[in-house]
This record gives sequence, C-alpha cells and structure tokens, in this order.
Amino acid sequence: MVAEHKSSQIPGITLETFVRIIKKMPAEKIAEIPVEKLPENIPSNIAERLPLATRGAVESLLLAANSYHLSKRLKDEEHYGESVVQALDRSKLSGDSATVRVFKDKILNMVTMLQDYQRNNQKYEIALFVKNIGHINDLLIDVRSENANLIKTIKLLEEIKPRNDVDASRFEDAIAKLNKQAAAVAQLLGEYYVLRLKIMARAIAEKRREVEAQENFVSGLPQEIAVLRKKLEDSQSLWRRTVNRKKAAEETQILQERISALVHDMNESEVVISENDLTIWLDTIVDASLNEYSQKRISRPARDARISLYFLLNKFCTKQEESALQIAQNPFLQVEPEKAINYVLMSEQFILAYFANKKKDATAWLSGAAQAKIEELERLQKDILAELRRSSKIRLK
Repeated sequence: MVAEHKSSQIPGITLETFVRIIKKMPAEKIAEIPVEKLPENIPSNIAERLPLATRGAVESLLLAANSYHLSKRLKDEEHYGESVVQALDRSKLSGDSATVRVFKDKILNMVTMLQDYQRNNQKYEIALFVKNIGHINDLLIDVRSENANLIKTIKLLEEIKPRNDVDASRFEDAIAKLNKQAAAVAQLLGEYYVLRLKIMARAIAEKRREVEAQENFVSGLPQEIAVLRKKLEDSQSLWRRTVNRKKAAEETQILQERISALVHDMNESEVVISENDLTIWLDTIVDASLNEYSQKRISRPARDARISLYFLLNKFCTKQEESALQIAQNPFLQVEPEKAINYVLMSEQFILAYFANKKKDATAWLSGAAQAKIEELERLQKDILAELRRSSKIRLK
C-alpha cells in the first residue's frame, strides 16, 4: 500500500511523452519506468521501428504494463462493480464521439452556408435552412442522451466511497475529465440553440406575416358575401313573382358564381398553422432559454420570436374555436356542448401537454440536475399561458 501510494505521486506519462522517451532512453532506463504510470492501450506495434537494442526492453515493459492495468481493472470490478469501471473508462476518452462529430459537422456546414450568403449580400432562403434544422434536430436525441449519460456517470462516481486515497484521487480526476466532456457537449448544444433560434425566429416571423396578409386580404370578403347572399335571396323571391323568369335566373346564377368564387378565394388564401410547427417553434425558444450557454445570448431574438409565436398560437386556437362553435351550432351534428368547449380550450391543453412532455425529457436527460431546469420550465409555462390568456379573444357562447 505504501509503495502504491508513493508511485501515485509520480505524474502519469502521456502516450506522446512515452514515445519520445523510448526513442532516446537506453534499454536499462526504459526497464525502470513505473508500469503504473504508463497510459493504457498503448499500440502493440509501437516498438517495431525502435532500434534492436531497446525494442526488447519496450516490449517487456508493455507486457508488464498490460498485466498491471488488467489486474487493476479486475480489482476495481471486484471492489466497485462493473459500472464504476465503465465510468472510469469513459473518463479516459479524448475527443468527440462519433455522434457529436456528426452533429458538429452539420452545424458547421450550416454556419458556412450562412456566411456564404452574408459575404454575397444575399438573403438566404429560409425554407432551405429550416429543412437543415430538421435534419440536425434528428440528432438531438442522441446528443442529449450522450450528455445525460455523462451526467449520470459523474453522479455515479461522486456517490462511490473510495477505499483509499489513491482511488479517491483517481475518482476525482475521472470526475473532472467527465465534467469537462459534459460541459463541451452542453456548450455545443448551446451554440446550436442560438443558431437555431436566429433561423427559426425568422421562420416564425414569416409565418406571422403570411397570416396577417391573409387576414387583410379576406377582411372584407365575409361582408361582401353576406351582401351577395341577401341579393341572392331577393332575386330568388323575385324569380317566383316575375314574368321574365329567364333573366331572373341568369342574375341568380351570376350571384351564385360570385359567391362561390369569393368563398373559394377565402379557402385558398387560408394559411395553415400546424401543431407540429408550433411544437418545433416552442422547442426552439424553450431549449435556448434553458441552456446556460445560450440563454445569455438570445434575449432579443427570443423576445421577438415569443411575441410572434403568441400571435400564431392565438390564431391557431381561434381557428379551433371557430371549428368547435360550428360543430356545436350545427343542428345536424350530435355533439355534446362540453366536448365543444373542451375543443375550444385546446390552446391551453396544447401548452400544458407540451410542457408536461418537456419536464419528462428534462428528468431523463439531466438526472439529478433536472430539478432546476424543471423549475425554469414551470416559469416559462406560466409566462406563456399568462400571455396567451391576456391576448386571447376566445369567447364561449
């Protein structure tokens, strides 16, 4: 135990340092290198290009080092369990995982596209970037799962009681490395959330302009249709009394065609707001608001996006209200009034269901760190519902 403690005070040797040492050191000195300070998983062919005089010493040292690390691993499994050994292995990984590399590459490609547009003073096609956002979103679950696993691994090591000071030092070092890995993934997610918010804020604003343009276009059509229908009723009454029924029939047909054309224009100009789009837009704002690396950089775009999103949520809900009231007032449809009222309240149900799912995700992704994020989610939910209630024009009849 004393020898192990003393050797633990000697700094560990990195692979690069080891390669440099064995190229310069004589064989007798190589044999004296403490095996416990050698890095794990040294390539087996590392001695092939060495001079014959030192090759044998290096091969013997590697054999001893492999035996030492295997014995140490077996002891760790015996005392702490396989999950702790896997956690220690995870801390030794360097560089990004394959999932994070793909995620990062896709983000960098989109940033490059944006920079190309900016250099050429061109306004980028929002649909193209929204499509790319969709592709990157497909990787989000895997990246978040990786971050969640890192957090769980850290918690596991933090809760283990070391058998001695040497193990305590090893665990502290592993926890520090895992925290660094987790911070790097969280920061990458934060960079993506900022980029996604800037792009999707524009998409949300464009959808709002489409809705407003459609409303301006059709604003006078209902009144015009009502006037024409009144004329149609009058003409049909006149048709029954007039001698010149052919002319009255022609006028009736003209009125009917005009009414049909206006109704068609109203239906064709309608801008559809889908639940799927609303969910994606909410994700864009909420994720950026929760990530510690992005929340400080999104105040302006997030505020603008939220204002436009409230508008679209209200329009979405108003449409549900109109549909519900049409159902409830239709004497030919057997619909209970309570069901129609519940349909009208779909807006709040949508928000509540969204945040309920988001809280479940936070618990799954963040483990012990979830409580703080859940509290932030509850605050966001409260803010959004309050804003919706203030701006909503729903009136139950």
